[in-house]
Amino acid sequence: MEWVRKKWRHLLAVAPLVPLALACLAGATFGKSPACAVFFMAFALALARMAFVWWFGIVVMVVTVAWRSDVLESPVKESLASPSSEFVEGVLAVGRKISPTQTKRFGVLDEGGVKRRVVIFEAEDFQPGEIRRIKGRFFVPSRERNPGLFSQTELWERQGVFGGLWVKESELESVNWALAPYRWAEKLREELSILITRGLPVGSSGRDVIMAMVLGEKPPRDSEISRAFRQSGAMHVFAVSGLHVTLVGAIFWMVLMHLPIPRRVGVFFVILTMLIYALVTGLRPPAVRATLMAVCFLGAFFFRRRPSVFNALALSFLLVVLWRPSQVFDVGFQLSYGVLLAIGVGVGVALKLTGRIAELDPFFPSRLLSDGQRKILKVRTYFAHLGASSLAAWLGSMPIMIWHFGFVTPIAVLTSLLLIPVTMVILALAFFSAIVGSLEDRLGIGVNRINEGVATSAFYVAKGFSKVPLGHWRSRRLTPGDWVVFDTHDGGAASFLDVKDGAMIDVGSEKFFTRELRSILGHWEVEPAVAFLTHPDGDHVGALPQMLDEGFLTQVVFPVDNALSPKYREFFSQVKGSDCEVSLGKSGERIELAEEVWIEILNAGEKGIRNIADNRNMVIKVHWKGWKILVTGDLGMVAELDLIAKGVDLSADIVLMGHHEWGFSGQHQFFEAIGAKVIISSGASYPRYEIPRESWIEHLNKEGYHFFNQQETGAVIMEFSVDEVSIQSYLDDERRLLLQR
Repeated sequence: MEWVRKKWRHLLAVAPLVPLALACLAGATFGKSPACAVFFMAFALALARMAFVWWFGIVVMVVTVAWRSDVLESPVKESLASPSSEFVEGVLAVGRKISPTQTKRFGVLDEGGVKRRVVIFEAEDFQPGEIRRIKGRFFVPSRERNPGLFSQTELWERQGVFGGLWVKESELESVNWALAPYRWAEKLREELSILITRGLPVGSSGRDVIMAMVLGEKPPRDSEISRAFRQSGAMHVFAVSGLHVTLVGAIFWMVLMHLPIPRRVGVFFVILTMLIYALVTGLRPPAVRATLMAVCFLGAFFFRRRPSVFNALALSFLLVVLWRPSQVFDVGFQLSYGVLLAIGVGVGVALKLTGRIAELDPFFPSRLLSDGQRKILKVRTYFAHLGASSLAAWLGSMPIMIWHFGFVTPIAVLTSLLLIPVTMVILALAFFSAIVGSLEDRLGIGVNRINEGVATSAFYVAKGFSKVPLGHWRSRRLTPGDWVVFDTHDGGAASFLDVKDGAMIDVGSEKFFTRELRSILGHWEVEPAVAFLTHPDGDHVGALPQMLDEGFLTQVVFPVDNALSPKYREFFSQVKGSDCEVSLGKSGERIELAEEVWIEILNAGEKGIRNIADNRNMVIKVHWKGWKILVTGDLGMVAELDLIAKGVDLSADIVLMGHHEWGFSGQHQFFEAIGAKVIISSGASYPRYEIPRESWIEHLNKEGYHFFNQQETGAVIMEFSVDEVSIQSYLDDERRLLLQR
């Protein structure tokens, strides 16, 4: 206990700002979780010095941050609460790009004194600092209707953005030269991207790695390069982050060490270099936070004070949270400070483990070491400290990664040992190439080719580590439920069943796949192997050719062997030369998907090719742990009566249905024959027959059915167990039904 008290007193002595940082955290979390705010405030008071001034300061800090959070975020939340669109006219101050690789920019729209921060779309012709008189359309996008999609409104809320802006007319009035550094940084970035990749083939892995590590231009998330770095736990070295800002500062410091300048002057130039690098790479939040931390830490040298990691961390935390309190809920923010805190706390303990590789025989005097042995010892010591930092960083990031992503990468400790030094080499070669390349093209190309070799090696190292058994695994699945019924917005259908390699019942249109489904499957990291098609309608099967091209499907069970649908025909022309097995569904056929999960085909599709697609439905029943779900596609009234007349066992607990193009779907007799009390229906605002009729909905409610209209609920998520099944609306958290046996 005495050791703990000593450490505690030492922490309070060297890091007096830690209680104030905790007070900021309490204020930032007050709006969303008062219980957490009380806990952090109590912790801050317990840590603070036993003085009224400190306790009063903590209370003031909590109130100030909570007030700023409300003042800054409440108007933004109100603006983004519901989708809207309006014509606007006013003065627009153009800011920096939201990302170096995009054409969108931040801006401030002034309408008669009312100012709103906006994202300007298609702003490639605008420059930072321009003051323009504009006419345009201000809008707030609707919330995403399916899980697994990127939330634009949530990002805008964290950034303090009120909405988007399409500029229709604009006239330049003046220029605010206070934003000139942004202009200079964007031009410098363009020149750098040319200089550091000159002579390298477009699309090569080495070039892509250089662009990602130096300027933050990452390849697509589903690319082989991104996957390799992600699965090897090395994403922090793959894209511009706090690590890169630190390495840039270290590179520049190593250069300054050989120049006859005072240390304080050298520190100033290091900080300036880090600021410029953060600016050139687009002021990404991790880079900005790392630069601020470096300023807080290295700034101690200007005041001739001994720097403290914890105090610098607390000061930067305090400044960032005061500026925008909502950042505490951002994953990147949590990783930045969580990892640095873990390194500060745990590197000493970890060094006791990794330091063994740099230990000397205690009976051997170090002065007897030869020059070669001393160099080897320095290398061993370097890797011992790097290993300790990597281990502490991984342990600090692991809880956050599990909580947000359900991803564990123990191999990251070993990967970092190799890739952090390699990243430093790539950055150094890139900057050297930019310098010599601006003087002589051939020299720059030569350095770039060397750098390409280093970057390609880094990719193969990451790829090799990503294949190590148990090097990475999922701590939980990313899919939100056992069965996700997607909302395709167009009256089509697509469902994902989380079984084995994944299965789908209908795949939606080509448009739906391109805009949403591909991203969703990539986010969940699943590749559906099996697809069951209800009928050859383009809004149900249009995505088949693309899914086949991208290697998603190995088995397809289809309703009819020929149809007029162009996408249906295209799929069958492509599938002949592929590894995908196709089979015609037959009435009475049973297909196993997983333990206690199987599909029963109740009725095969009609053969008449001249008939419309909605008259050629294959009706299936999914059995899941004893629960039965009837999938009817766009079955019409005549076909429903025909199934009843045939005596088909239609009994089910849940009905998943669409709407017939020419007739009526979901008549009373049909639902009575099924015996289900839960109906999930697709919906769309157009065409008219895809809109569920009000009189029909009223009848269902009157008869006691639980009706999920996807026009209102968005996607529907089902979770099965032996005793119960939960059915949840994606758009409405309160719309949840629990069926029990």
